[in-house]
Amino acid sequence: MNETLEAMVRALFKSWFVDFDPVRAKAEGRDPSLPTGIADLFPDRFVDSELGEIPAGWEVAALEDYFDAMKGVSYKGSGLSKTGIPMHNLNSVYERGGYKYEGIKYYNGEYAERHLVEPGDVIVANTEQGHDRLLIGYVAIVPRLLGDLGIASHHIYRLRPKPGSPLTASFLCQLLNSPQMHDIVSGYANGTTVNMLPIDGVQKPKIIVPPQPLVTAFDRFATQAEGRREEMVAESRILATLRDTLLPKLISGELRVKDTEPFIRSWTS
Repeated sequence: MNETLEAMVRALFKSWFVDFDPVRAKAEGRDPSLPTGIADLFPDRFVDSELGEIPAGWEVAALEDYFDAMKGVSYKGSGLSKTGIPMHNLNSVYERGGYKYEGIKYYNGEYAERHLVEPGDVIVANTEQGHDRLLIGYVAIVPRLLGDLGIASHHIYRLRPKPGSPLTASFLCQLLNSPQMHDIVSGYANGTTVNMLPIDGVQKPKIIVPPQPLVTAFDRFATQAEGRREEMVAESRILATLRDTLLPKLISGELRVKDTEPFIRSWTS
């Protein structure tokens, strides 16, 4: 189900903001097959730009015009612990993008306010062993399940929309994880054994900027899907805890199946 939701969000982003399917349909006199209120947000023609043809009324800008980028804290292993503030790190991003819950670390060392990460922030992997580019430049959205505040390690850039930006974290996540944009961003990386992405890689690339109402329409769908994914992760964690708690007791005979009902109710209520 998680993969299905992500595939739906990715397909919608590609159709609207990469392939411009609704614009092409309207330009050719075809029905864009969208609700009227959304179809009306798309123009019916293209104009030339420095990035090639783009929908009329859309703009071209640099990432840094709409997003602030910040590198995470450099730390020593002695600062890591089993408790403390969640640290989003290189292992928090899956290859080809997406948040990896099992990669979280906890930190008790020093950090500055600029290193703080909030739910909904975008994190970017800026380091990778080798040059396969399966991780570097890919991004994830920080989930709410890990608390209200965390920090980023130095192997991560935190991206956040600037005040008044028409672009959102969900839009940015899909944009940077798209094949075309990832090729551009990861092209800034350099290094021999370890590949490093300079901060310019998430600031200087030019992007196509749609009008805010269109971004809002997309964001509404994307955030609902993200919320449902987080709910499923939370449910999965509860089931895993129940399994790890109750199964040994059932196997040993300490508990009978009917005795597990109070435990299940307390965990799921």
